[in-house]
Amino acid sequence: MMFREWWDQGESMTKDRIESARVRRLVRAKPKECFINAMRVVWDVPEYEDADYVEGVIVTLGDLVTEHGWVEMDAVIVDPTLLEDDVVYFPGLRFTGGPGISKAIELPKPRYAQDLPILNRFGCEGIKCPEFLAAWIAAYRHVGMEEMARWYEERKRRFAAEKVAV
Repeated sequence: MMFREWWDQGESMTKDRIESARVRRLVRAKPKECFINAMRVVWDVPEYEDADYVEGVIVTLGDLVTEHGWVEMDAVIVDPTLLEDDVVYFPGLRFTGGPGISKAIELPKPRYAQDLPILNRFGCEGIKCPEFLAAWIAAYRHVGMEEMARWYEERKRRFAAEKVAV
């Protein structure tokens, strides 16, 4: 399997702000291009060639829940796009090293979709991927939006039933 299962480590992993700032400079990270920035860390910074490129969901100050991309290595988050401390990370998809990203980019995608984020290969917002759905559910629960969490849980049940029926 090219991506590993999601696990509930969103709140227990730490982010290295100093290292995030360092790699931000190395890859010349641009605001609002988190997926490209994270991919470039894995592809262009030699010591990150075996790191995980992660696409998931974050919760920012003010309880904004959104898709985001970052890098993980040795259970540490490196985020070249968001240096702030007040971000909680919920991983959905993980691809190890450049080869993992390359294989993921080769997956079929909708005509409208660009190469990144990879999550779009699993429906809008990654909704047909159990690992990404788990990230949405955990993030909405984190901010107390139980109704949204239940909505995503229903999607998860529906897609699981469709898989069984096929």
